[in-house]
Amino acid sequence: MKHPMNYNIDKYIKNEDNSARFVLGMDSRNPLFVIGVNPSTADDRKPDATIRRIMGYAQRNEFDGFYMLNAYPIRATFPKELPNEWDENLHKQNIQHIEALFQNHDNPTVLVAFGDTIRIRYYLKKCFVDIASIISIHNPRWKMIGNPTKLGNPRHPCRGNYQSLSDFDINKYLSR
Repeated sequence: MKHPMNYNIDKYIKNEDNSARFVLGMDSRNPLFVIGVNPSTADDRKPDATIRRIMGYAQRNEFDGFYMLNAYPIRATFPKELPNEWDENLHKQNIQHIEALFQNHDNPTVLVAFGDTIRIRYYLKKCFVDIASIISIHNPRWKMIGNPTKLGNPRHPCRGNYQSLSDFDINKYLSR
């Protein structure tokens, strides 16, 4: 087996007090873009459990780096700690950072990986829809881990064993 991917973060975009993270990743020739619900504890020095799993998925699928993005940028170890009301300005900042990141990537592979957590707050799905919309002009290859959850959402990377990446029908998902 190959050596594990090194945690060499060179793209770490956060707000001033680090309560929100917009982008975490490694510049590379062939990165895996991942969209979760919200950031937890990973930073530019140490990964958390989710990031370690993402690195495993990236390496197993021949990617040489990754970018972790989120529907909503507020840090919360437990998504139920997310605020009941969203900060629209923070969402706009998130969109701007994601849009800038994709400027240099045509036909990227985007792994949608948030599980049923997307349902925890009313605004999360709207935030994801906005992100999917701005990414779509780059003609992404949408992927998910294995099969969707019983509720039809793409699986979270930390749930279960490593599974193969499968095609994710973004249009069908967004029309639900």
